[in-house]
Amino acid sequence: MKVQVIYSSLTGCTKKIADAIYSGLSVEQKTIHDLKDGVPQLDGDIILLGYWGNCGNPNDEMKAFLQTIKGKAVGIFCTLGYYADSAHARQTLEAGLNLVKDNNEMIGAFVCNGAVANKPAATQGQSSVPTPTEQKEIRWEMIRNHPTAAECALAAERFRERIALYSRCKELNITFTSVL
Repeated sequence: MKVQVIYSSLTGCTKKIADAIYSGLSVEQKTIHDLKDGVPQLDGDIILLGYWGNCGNPNDEMKAFLQTIKGKAVGIFCTLGYYADSAHARQTLEAGLNLVKDNNEMIGAFVCNGAVANKPAATQGQSSVPTPTEQKEIRWEMIRNHPTAAECALAAERFRERIALYSRCKELNITFTSVL
């Protein structure tokens, strides 16, 4: 079974999660690809797709790419400059899932805090620049060192387990039921 990890990263946070997932895979055939290097050939059995959140959506480059994925087992992961247990984080993750879930088997998802880009939001393709407040500044300072080693380990574990579940079901000719 071949697994492809494909990601788009602005601040390096999504790359950090992608690298952790890739390193934690216990499959013989695996590749990792940054979308900034072009669109990869989709030849994996399982495709793990990572993006940074942009106003509650995948960033534009990954959003366009997600819409091309068809007939694969897919996992989604994302980072954002907000709390991972917030409604905004769930919305950002769901936005990516909604782009692929109808045409693919969904094996799992993961969202975590990521650093806020140093540049104003307008340079990230956002239509509005968030107004800094004292509370936002405190939050941005707190999450600037995310994702943590624990978050990276959890992402790797999540997809390692889901890939094992998916693979075992295929080996036993059992119908895999999407976890999402």
